Amino acid sequence: MTTKNLTSAYIKKNKRGSHLKLDISFPQIEKIQDKSYFLVIQSTSPKCSRVTIYPLKKKQILKLSITGTDISETSIERLSDILKDYEIIHTSGLLIKKKELNFECYLNLNFQDPKSKDLKIALNNLRNIFKLINIEEIGLKRN
Repeated sequence: MTTKNLTSAYIKKNKRGSHLKLDISFPQIEKIQDKSYFLVIQSTSPKCSRVTIYPLKKKQILKLSITGTDISETSIERLSDILKDYEIIHTSGLLIKKKELNFECYLNLNFQDPKSKDLKIALNNLRNIFKLINIEEIGLKRN
């Protein structure tokens, strides 16, 4: 019986303080040659930093950030009903800390896509529930 690794790892010397150059290969991602871009998402805490990378065809996508307090299960269901109509690339999940809910997700559409207008209209109906609803376009990083 062979064991398939779920993750890969290596140790790299810290030469530059808070910056790290990574050498990452993607041997198992299907049709990666068809994707011209990578979405790089970094989540950092006081103890670690997690990086998630998604190959993309588009060079612009939308990031949705939501914050609220004392949010009911019904409100979360309403948000979920809206988002089910969109292709979610990545989600932070629901983070609830001291009664404050935080949520982020990245959607495979941009402001030029007609569906983005539908998203804005649907989310506007939730403005009385959540104290912050922000949609921003994430684009190609200039080096």
